[in-house]
Amino acid sequence: MSQVLRVCLYNREVQQSLHQPFQEFPHIRVVGQVTTSEEMLDWLGRLSIDAVVVNLDSEGALEVVDQVRTVAPRCGVIGISKSTDPNAIIRAMRAGCNQYVRWPIDPADLREALDQISAQVAPRLGGSRRICVIGASGGAGSTTVACNLAMELAGLVSRECGLVDLNLELGDVGCLFDTQPIYSVADVCKDGVDLDRSMLEKGFHKLPCNVAILVRPHQLDEAYEVTADGVVNMLNEARGMFPFVVIDLPRSFDRVTVAALTEADRVLIVTQLTVASIRNATRIHEWLRRMGTPESGIGIVLNRGTSALGHITSDDVEAHFGKPVFATIPNDYRRVQSSLDIGYSIVKEDPRNPVQTAIREMARKIAADLLQQDEGEREAQPTLLGRLWRRRGSDKPAPAATDT
Repeated sequence: MSQVLRVCLYNREVQQSLHQPFQEFPHIRVVGQVTTSEEMLDWLGRLSIDAVVVNLDSEGALEVVDQVRTVAPRCGVIGISKSTDPNAIIRAMRAGCNQYVRWPIDPADLREALDQISAQVAPRLGGSRRICVIGASGGAGSTTVACNLAMELAGLVSRECGLVDLNLELGDVGCLFDTQPIYSVADVCKDGVDLDRSMLEKGFHKLPCNVAILVRPHQLDEAYEVTADGVVNMLNEARGMFPFVVIDLPRSFDRVTVAALTEADRVLIVTQLTVASIRNATRIHEWLRRMGTPESGIGIVLNRGTSALGHITSDDVEAHFGKPVFATIPNDYRRVQSSLDIGYSIVKEDPRNPVQTAIREMARKIAADLLQQDEGEREAQPTLLGRLWRRRGSDKPAPAATDT
């Protein structure tokens, strides 16, 4: 098991500790221990928990299992019990337990159960995408695109998404959301920091729009404390926290920028219909290809692409790069600048604005396969009536074994 699993324990039997057996597994992180269903639901609502371990010998345990499956259908459930009665095992499985482990816990049995849960969780966590956004010229609008893209992705997948400002000296992500978080990139990406998920969760500032931001350093001199290795560690840890991590990059290609781009799933080059901007976009595109970024992972985004002031058209850009542009964002400079000045995102200022609509469509293209996967899982998930019917049949005795 290489993926860290976040586990919450439900146990009303105070004399029987469930925590100790899990300490033998370095990739298991017990984030909480609760004794009531209310506490369990609170944990599920506040944190991204991969698996719940339930002491089935506790009062009301099966009801807790059913609640977990209803509230967090993607969360794995491991039932722990002293019972070897086949009927008890069947009832646990019908209630929603993915795995069943006997107490006292055999480490080999627990490892097998955890491996099964890991196999279920890995596709979801491993599917985390890193989206890097870089402007081809000053004022291209890359920060606006990055911030609003993160919001749209979070809305599409109904999960919190990460947004990192790696413009370490003059980044504007915090300003766009009109917030000044306590922690910054410098706090989690400098030498000597032993970063873990708990620390990184504190570093990310959670916004009401379901986006968590990690802002640029508060002081200019702190920018030089950020290391490439620190950024690599931070982004690797963030993969297990968010389905999407959007990174607002500076227009420089130092070691920190390269560290972010190395494992990017997609790089969006934000450009405008000007000669200087297209030339810079070409240079960035060529450099990315030399660095090994696949052509399919590079997208050209035309910002203010409907402006009729210049002589270059979107058709010219597509012919130049030999492929369709990834997205065209219309020109609405006044509304966009107004939202920037007052610290509102475009969607909050005007959710039907054509600029926001274009960014929403871009988000749909990025998340297309994930949205299809989620739709398939929802169709396969039993309805509440089906779960209740399954529970209703849990009191029936198991069929007696017959000799053949």
